[in-house]
Amino acid sequence: MAIRHSRGGFWAFWHSALTRRIVIFNLIALNILIAAVLYFSSARDSLVLQRSQAMVVEAELAANIIAFRMGNNQENPSTLNGLNDTLEGLRLSYGSSLYVFAGKGALIGKIESMNRIAIENLPYDQPPRTPITDGLSALWSAFKRLNPQSTAAESKADDKEAQARNLIGPTLLGQTQLIHHQAGKGGGHVTALAPIFQSETVVGVVALVSPAGEIDALVKSEQERTLQLMLIGTLFSIVLSIILASSISTPLRDLATAAELGREKNAKNVSRGRIRIPDLSDRTDEIGRLSSALRGMVEALYDRIESNEQFAADVAHEIKNPLASLRSAVGTLQRSKRDDHRTKLLEVIDHDVRRLDRLVSDISNASRLDSELVKEDQETFDLLALVRNLAEYLGAEAQGKGIDFISDFPDKTIFVNGLEARLAQVFVNLISNATSFCQDGDAIRIWVRVRENRVLVVVEDTGPGIPQEALSKVFNRFYSERPASEFGNNSGLGLAISKQIIEAHDGVIWAENIHPTLADADSEPLGARFVVGLPI
Repeated sequence: MAIRHSRGGFWAFWHSALTRRIVIFNLIALNILIAAVLYFSSARDSLVLQRSQAMVVEAELAANIIAFRMGNNQENPSTLNGLNDTLEGLRLSYGSSLYVFAGKGALIGKIESMNRIAIENLPYDQPPRTPITDGLSALWSAFKRLNPQSTAAESKADDKEAQARNLIGPTLLGQTQLIHHQAGKGGGHVTALAPIFQSETVVGVVALVSPAGEIDALVKSEQERTLQLMLIGTLFSIVLSIILASSISTPLRDLATAAELGREKNAKNVSRGRIRIPDLSDRTDEIGRLSSALRGMVEALYDRIESNEQFAADVAHEIKNPLASLRSAVGTLQRSKRDDHRTKLLEVIDHDVRRLDRLVSDISNASRLDSELVKEDQETFDLLALVRNLAEYLGAEAQGKGIDFISDFPDKTIFVNGLEARLAQVFVNLISNATSFCQDGDAIRIWVRVRENRVLVVVEDTGPGIPQEALSKVFNRFYSERPASEFGNNSGLGLAISKQIIEAHDGVIWAENIHPTLADADSEPLGARFVVGLPI
């Protein structure tokens, strides 16, 4: 059964915990970065310094203009007559106020730029609107109202003229002053005071006062731009995070859905066809590897299930034969009157019982082989020593039957990694098979050679060989190609088990007939050859 890929629209990410986690963590990282930029930003100090310098220059310029105009008119310096005409010609930055005080602190003139046209391209004109910053400030103010402990008493705004008058003392001594006032109800502001000289005598003071909250407004403007960038970055981060997370969570969700579907079918004993793991092998990342691995595991599992089903069917078939023979022999024994017939039937029953016992034992060993191959730990051992010992022991048995036994081994040791007892089982089976097919005067040869990164163990005999049509079947379970006289003495599982053991060691095994030359492949074989290749 194929798994349909999940589709849920753009907002389907809300149903994915992994996607939400990726989006949230990306947003947390981005907002921490923006908060750090806002907290450690030196924009406010830079703006205050820049505005203060401009205020000083502007105040000194106004004082020099007033002094120049008074000097040209040759008026009494102490009265500063004609001041109004001079002030009318001044241009101030938007929102600023200028006060002119006489030597004794009396206000003799003032001008405010609120009624004048703001000079274009000045950085201190009316700042742009800051809706994001204003909204955050409103939320903060609302929070402070809800939390009385965090509410600070708001200071009342003082009169600018009175403040300026109280500060003219040092300026009358010829010093230019710059005063920063803390934020009040209307916001903080800056006052610059410059002396007016006539004949090196201070005859008055010019006090230039910035608009209330001007610095705060400029800082808010900078913060607004930063917050706008944060908003744009957040939107892009969300979209890109969703795209990235979807490329991860969607295939993982499909893989999990396939696995859960298989689990539910197994729990409900429902069989609706194979579970198909999504094929994502075209991806070059870990998800592609995971998909390939899961597909391989599922295919191996289904192969194992099919193999077990086939094995069970073969077992049932093999057991039925001796059982049918037993049933027939027992039925005949009950009706037989002659002693010689009863003796022969008892021999048949004994043969079938021993055949069943051998078959059940071999089936039990074969069924446990898979789990034992997985559970047992492989170790490095000397393969040549193992084969040499087996050849010495089984060779003596073959020679006792009149069979020549020849061994050909290299001098150097050969180490392999595997299960020594299981590999010994394979070589015992191959040598025993060769011995069983040979007669008096035949020969068995076992030899070992190293070829690049593999070792070859070859068992040859001069027996009758293997029928050509049976070469592809000899490793099948319960297949046996033996004379009728040996019927029932073998279960047909030996070579199948041997192949299973060799393949578990990443090796290969095959059978072939021995011919005089390759050109005589269709001639009668001179014997059989079994080759085992193992990695070293």
